[in-house]
Amino acid sequence: MKLLPQTLLLFAAIILAASSYAQDIHGCGTVKDIDGNEYQTVMMGKECWMRDNLRTTHYADGREITPAPEIPNHDQQNVLRYGRLYTWNSVLGGAEPTEETDGRVQGPCPDGWHVPANFEWMGVEDFVGYKDEYRCGTDVNNVAKAMSAADNWRFDFMTQGAPCCIIDNISTNNSTGFSVLPAGSVWNGQAEGFGNNAGFWTCSDGSPDTAPIHRFYYTNATVEINCTPKEAFYSVRCVKNE
Repeated sequence: MKLLPQTLLLFAAIILAASSYAQDIHGCGTVKDIDGNEYQTVMMGKECWMRDNLRTTHYADGREITPAPEIPNHDQQNVLRYGRLYTWNSVLGGAEPTEETDGRVQGPCPDGWHVPANFEWMGVEDFVGYKDEYRCGTDVNNVAKAMSAADNWRFDFMTQGAPCCIIDNISTNNSTGFSVLPAGSVWNGQAEGFGNNAGFWTCSDGSPDTAPIHRFYYTNATVEINCTPKEAFYSVRCVKNE
């Protein structure tokens, strides 16, 4: 079969676009935790972040994480794709909370990696927001779309969201390669929000009972910072020590 010139040009454009996209997303190798789980990575500015959610059940010194991590939506098949969910205290692993970004809280992260402080999450969101090629529109806070995966967000066509929200033309998501997935949470034994939101713990404190999470919600264009009960189970991403 002989292809028409217009068809050849279309194929060439698709290949060029795909290769350009791939070149824009730089990883920094892979990393394994003590359980042997392997994680992909992505460079966000000058920082190397895990592109996958943590899914270990042990600290790097071999201790079991307590309380034991929960499973997204209580379905074991979700662990490989969505990781596991942790309480704030288990994320700290006995360390003191901090706003410092020097990697002093390893928590359940592999050796050479740490739990990001609140300021580190804010920093990576600022990095995305101040780049025209990443954020949606002109508002520097519209970063959720660029950081969220282009699949696995559940919604119906009746769902209304803000302009530039995660589910607004979902195929254009994830320009950064950060690949946030809606693992939801577990609170009081109940799985909540699977398919429409994700929350990530920091190693920073909030109050005696709550700590900040950075939360992606499917109808929002921005990433919220919510003070959340420390006993709730949420996702974790790790950052490589400098």
